[in-house]
Amino acid sequence: MLREIIAPIAIASALVTAAPALALAAPAGAQDEVMTEKVRELHKEGNAHYARGDYERARVAYLAAWALQKRLQIAGNLAEAEMKLGRFREAAEHLAHYLREAPREQPPPPPAEIKAAEALYAAARAEVGALSIATIENGAEILVDGEVVGVAPLPGPVFVEPGMHTVSARRGNRFGARQVRVEKGGEASVELELADGNLGASTKPPPVASPDSAAPAPPASTAPERPAGAARAPVVPVVIGGALGVVGLGVGVGFTLAANAKGTEIDGPLRVGDGSRSACYQSRSAACARLAEAVDDLDALTSAAVVGYVVGGAALAATAGYVLWSRSAGDSEGRAQVTAAPWLAPGGGGVGVAGRF
Repeated sequence: MLREIIAPIAIASALVTAAPALALAAPAGAQDEVMTEKVRELHKEGNAHYARGDYERARVAYLAAWALQKRLQIAGNLAEAEMKLGRFREAAEHLAHYLREAPREQPPPPPAEIKAAEALYAAARAEVGALSIATIENGAEILVDGEVVGVAPLPGPVFVEPGMHTVSARRGNRFGARQVRVEKGGEASVELELADGNLGASTKPPPVASPDSAAPAPPASTAPERPAGAARAPVVPVVIGGALGVVGLGVGVGFTLAANAKGTEIDGPLRVGDGSRSACYQSRSAACARLAEAVDDLDALTSAAVVGYVVGGAALAATAGYVLWSRSAGDSEGRAQVTAAPWLAPGGGGVGVAGRF
């Protein structure tokens, strides 16, 4: 049960440590009995961990139950564990769901329980920012910092860490985005207007460079005119080598981005205990199994990225060597020139190859 708040909950240690006592409501029908029994087991496991003060394992068990059924009691217990762990943004999300759905519950939760949830929500909100996002196009997909948070109209505010955030919406080939700053405990309203364009598949708007940061234009070439009779590299080998290099490096960049995302997941949602290796030593818990699987995925992605870089780099090096060698031969049309330059964008990166053949 949501416990009575006995001190300002901005300090999570002010909560009492008794295990949640909320019992799951009876199943709505016979068809829910199997699923509900699994939820009951996970909920009971979470309560046991909470009673021992193992709030991380309690959170993992509650999350597993929450993934199966969005029950009101699970939302409240999950938020309590998250407050203990200082995960105020997640706690605010689950408490907002609790308070939004409580009036529809039959029978409704006791008034004292709702009052406790309101106090806990106020404590969580004091630690994070909130974004009220609106768009005139219902059905548009809403993203915050590139992560999908729902479809318009959203049921409530989106909770974020204090600071600057990019809010965007997309529907088909229509796209709109804005940047907004929100303070700790504050709230910002964002209205998005979608416009036709080719950014519908983008998760982040392209960065806007300030005039001071604009890269200077490359100086005009001062290389002397090549004499007649200089070599011209055959186009096909250069194009094939350059394309292979671009593909290899592109694969490397892609797997690097995927590995970085997996690393963030390991340090975030899949984190176990204090994050040290000993946290899962000889443990067979579901959380440790998911963490081990994620670590294996990270190793595989890192290896694939290395292979991509090696293949791409070797292909570009071989192509450049071939072009340099061909410049020693002569014909009447001049020599080949090839330039390779890396590029990065919000969704990936690679190497651009340009030249004259």
